[in-house]
Amino acid sequence: MNIVVLVKQVPAVSDIQIDAKDHNLVRVGAPSMLNPVDMNAIEAAVAVKEAVGGTVTLVTMGTALAGEVMRQGIAIGADKGVLVSDERMAGSDTLATGKILAKAIEKIGGADLVITGKRSTDGDTGQIPPAVAQHLGMSLLSYAESIAVDGGVVKGTRKVNGGIESVEVTLPAVCSVMETMNTPRQPKVRGTMMAKKAVFDVLRLEDLGLDAQEAGKAGSATQVTELFAPEPHPVGTMISGATAAEAAKNLVGTLAEKKLL
Repeated sequence: MNIVVLVKQVPAVSDIQIDAKDHNLVRVGAPSMLNPVDMNAIEAAVAVKEAVGGTVTLVTMGTALAGEVMRQGIAIGADKGVLVSDERMAGSDTLATGKILAKAIEKIGGADLVITGKRSTDGDTGQIPPAVAQHLGMSLLSYAESIAVDGGVVKGTRKVNGGIESVEVTLPAVCSVMETMNTPRQPKVRGTMMAKKAVFDVLRLEDLGLDAQEAGKAGSATQVTELFAPEPHPVGTMISGATAAEAAKNLVGTLAEKKLL
């Protein structure tokens, strides 16, 4: 089975900076990391490989440095990585990015199963999994809490309001997973050494059969007009007491002092 995991390098959450001119995230020179839930996606892919056999290929889109995040996946059991990198892809929105990633999957021979994290911490749209599924004509299982391959289908579960939903989709399929679905394994010494030595293939627009008008801002249907960090919310006040009655009395007293009663 050919399993592809889409991963992404994202800015470290605590150090996100916004370009005042084009309102995009500043990525060059900024501290970065692997999108956290992508490790859960890699763990899920390795578990499927161990259960039914096959190979796990990591695919990421970004600058040359973006490829470095794939080493974490190689260290815990992924077989190889492919970097989709071209300066003309800069500024691609989810429409263009979904198309580029789908073309990359086709270029490397297609996939029986594509696994992604539910969303990235920088864009936070969750639009890439359905976009890739649409371009590749694949089934989609989103927000999975568990997945297992059984013959020609993927069986999964996901939380819904009031319970757990069991879902089955036919292969080939795209699955987006939650960070609560598993605990990524720790790399072993051999895996770490293999990750350090890994060499990644690099794909440019020409390799994907795309031209410059299909990528970057030219190939995007949306434009960022403003981007800003959310304002911090004030911390609430905890009202306590030795007993429930005392806590209630303290609460009434606090509200009275603030003239809210």
